[in-house]
Amino acid sequence: MNSLSRLQVIVILLISLCMLLVASPATAGDPVRIVDGFVSRVSDGNNLTVVTKNREKLNVRMYGIDAPELDKIHRKSKRIIKPGQPFGIEAKSLLSTMVFGQDVRLFVMDVDSHKRMISIIWAREKNIFTKNVNVEMLKAGMAEAYNEHLIDGQYRKLFLDAEQEANNKKIGVWSQGLLYERPSVYRTK
Repeated sequence: MNSLSRLQVIVILLISLCMLLVASPATAGDPVRIVDGFVSRVSDGNNLTVVTKNREKLNVRMYGIDAPELDKIHRKSKRIIKPGQPFGIEAKSLLSTMVFGQDVRLFVMDVDSHKRMISIIWAREKNIFTKNVNVEMLKAGMAEAYNEHLIDGQYRKLFLDAEQEANNKKIGVWSQGLLYERPSVYRTK
């Protein structure tokens, strides 16, 4: 009995150590949490709401991408305060087609100041979570790689390559040529 208790203590310590290592900055590019849930809302081309099996609502911002902005509408008057960017509606539509009403897996990379889960979204292909939705948005030209927030690691090159592929094909936002304005710049106006 005594040796079993020691073994249990060792196992608990090892698991605790592994959890600390996963959450540490030394493993940049690895998720800090993995969550499964159901997409109940798509707000725009890079924000959605996921409901977990425990009925917890998570506001999710897609990691490493930035999609064109939608019209900004006044809540009371319902008037457009600021028009959206080209491809904003198309980006939301594509994301909705891929994930709305679907089960997804979130690789939570961080939590931002708005308490959104900054996540890589995985959709099912043949009952397995293998479709990286963030990359699919980039490949379709419906978002740009958000360089300022891409941590060096396993996803940075993948995201930048996906963006370059769409840019080379001149599809989506990249079809605008020199008229294209980054969403991060547009938001500052």
